[in-house]
Amino acid sequence: MTHGRVFRTGIRHRRPASPTDKIAIIVIIFARLFSVPSRIRGAARANTDPPSPRSAALRRWSRGWDEMMAVYQPNRTAGVQAVLDTVDACLDHRHPKVLDLGGGTGSVGHEVLGRWPDASYSLLDLDPVLTSIAREHLPPHTDLIHADLHDPGWSQHLPHHRYDTVLAVMTVHYLPPERLTQLYAEIRDVLRPGGLLIVLDHMPEPGLATVNARMRHRAGDPPRPSMSWREWWDGVAADPFLGPIVAERAEIMRGQTSAEWNPPAHWHVDTLRASSYGEAGVAWRHGADAAVVAATPNA
Repeated sequence: MTHGRVFRTGIRHRRPASPTDKIAIIVIIFARLFSVPSRIRGAARANTDPPSPRSAALRRWSRGWDEMMAVYQPNRTAGVQAVLDTVDACLDHRHPKVLDLGGGTGSVGHEVLGRWPDASYSLLDLDPVLTSIAREHLPPHTDLIHADLHDPGWSQHLPHHRYDTVLAVMTVHYLPPERLTQLYAEIRDVLRPGGLLIVLDHMPEPGLATVNARMRHRAGDPPRPSMSWREWWDGVAADPFLGPIVAERAEIMRGQTSAEWNPPAHWHVDTLRASSYGEAGVAWRHGADAAVVAATPNA
């Protein structure tokens, strides 16, 4: 008996392929080459589906908030990029654990995850309206923590014991000096050895009053946002999705006040050094806005 030839693929050919067999093989090959897996087709459909009314509303309020911040804090965008450049230069790995204090709508988180998609990002804020907006456009694995920085027990709510970086972008001016001094010591305890605290805020220098005034004059009046602060909050209160959360916010914020305290940068630096950080100094400045960086000692 004659045996068919065995190829290295292990396929045994006992007879020549008929024309019908060849056509069937060609059809199978083309089907495999040009077919799209169902999971990919589903993902494509998901990406083209219009957002739900709730999602569209939250994104609209997020854009309005960002427009207001660009007017009220004109150096914010440049400052955030400088902050992230500092983190990028100092971290020795690409998957950082980042804690964003007073993260609000998650605009800083969006920038953090744009640079480090695999970062472990935690946003802490007391305002349920802002965190509801943040949840809409941040990834599902983002940790959102509702806690009050006026409360010394805020760190008990954190999902991680140690962070590589803690950010406080336009946050600390809400706190009075004695509480901010305590907070800096508390932040040190949630940073890993060699970790960074970066504080970006309004830190006017008394010795540069004339220079800062000239810079503001040169910049001119900021463009008016599409909604004022009051218009934004009135609109959110009337929104069918966020309105109930505004009522919840009123209860949470009852009795809360903002210190609106803006000491010069050297106050922050001196306080951080007194709180046993290994290093502290000004890493960025534009006019009256500055970023102070402090590093915990290496183990």
